[in-house]
Amino acid sequence: MREQDYEALKAGWQKEWNEKGEKYAKAVNDMVAFAEVHGWDAYEGEDAVDEREGVTQLCEAVFELLKDANERGETEKFRADFPPSNVIFDKKLRKKLRDIDQICPLGGENVLFIASNDDGKTLYLLEGDRVSEVADDIIAVGKSKRNEIYALLNQDEVWLIRGYDGKSGGELVARFSHELEIIYDEAEILPFNDGSKVLLAAHDGIFLISQSGAKLIHPTYEDEGEDEDEYELEIAMANATISNDNELIVAGEQDSDHVLMDSEGERLGCIGAQSSYPHFCLFSADDTQLITNSCHFYNGVTIGVDRALLKRGLEVGFYDPDGGDEQNFTLIDDAMRVYAGVATQDFYILGDAYGYIKAVGKDGRKIWRHYLGGTIKSMAISEDGSVLFVGTYGGRLHKLRLGAGQDSHTIGNGNHKEEFRLIAYENKIYRW
Repeated sequence: MREQDYEALKAGWQKEWNEKGEKYAKAVNDMVAFAEVHGWDAYEGEDAVDEREGVTQLCEAVFELLKDANERGETEKFRADFPPSNVIFDKKLRKKLRDIDQICPLGGENVLFIASNDDGKTLYLLEGDRVSEVADDIIAVGKSKRNEIYALLNQDEVWLIRGYDGKSGGELVARFSHELEIIYDEAEILPFNDGSKVLLAAHDGIFLISQSGAKLIHPTYEDEGEDEDEYELEIAMANATISNDNELIVAGEQDSDHVLMDSEGERLGCIGAQSSYPHFCLFSADDTQLITNSCHFYNGVTIGVDRALLKRGLEVGFYDPDGGDEQNFTLIDDAMRVYAGVATQDFYILGDAYGYIKAVGKDGRKIWRHYLGGTIKSMAISEDGSVLFVGTYGGRLHKLRLGAGQDSHTIGNGNHKEEFRLIAYENKIYRW
């Protein structure tokens, strides 16, 4: 094909991509804005349709142009010509995407993240817009709430490093052998602020790991009515967190309530699910509130509980249609199945199963929403609160500058500028 013919074809792809992309974004934004004011029952229009969906030639061509732009170092120009979307990935391509998991903030706007699939996990460092591979034997990475303690977990041990930079920098604080046979590589780890131990949530259970070894804190053998010598534990939807001051631990999984514990894992109380299954938990930035999410299919309910009530050993019952326990919590959200979240000084940012991130206040006030697509998997925010990193099960890591403006393809009302996204496809990381 002659060069001028190819350029004409490319111009046609660009025109179709942008016209249909802008039309779809506007239709979705108008539809959701109407429903938020009048309710979905009052909406009588047609559902928004992305007319690029299923146009194989267009989508395949844009993906090939994206890969070529990365080879040439021309990703900024490509992004200006083809604002990003999710429609280029059909079922065949989606199988080759790698989950973006456990984004861990470093100093400034740098982060660590893990890309994982059935072939294993790789830990990467994102510095500015440059990506480099760190290690391929790390199952989980986490950062303490305070004091810059980082935890790295592999199949044999835990490393705790103060001031880690993703390279060789930092002070080794501790090194624990955990002696756990981690069934699946999906695990999350949180180090304590003093570097004395870590909280591990995995399919094998929820543990405290220290120099003394691994201590199972949830669920316990007594909970299951089993003999420790005969019991093989495997749980689903393990989730846990620590208060910022490290005085409280909260842990949950599919077959339990959210259990409140002290820093040694001793039970203090519980927060019953207000939907079906405990799925996520997080403390506010000032530690005055705990939020817990429970899910049912792709939806869920999030409630907030006052820290002062928690310290008195609060017991919140399972969902009661008569509202018997309503006085003990605040309804934060009644729609999202929450997979990831961060707490800012003013509100929470939560990511859900449908691909939305939403800012909600401690009183349940809806502040903004922003659509990324794909189930949200992980999230981190810069220390100054200006930059949000979001990872998805759809193989993308998004870098959003909050409140910095949005383009005509953006779905949402948060006014956020996506500076770029990374796409983990096969064994490569592409920038868009």
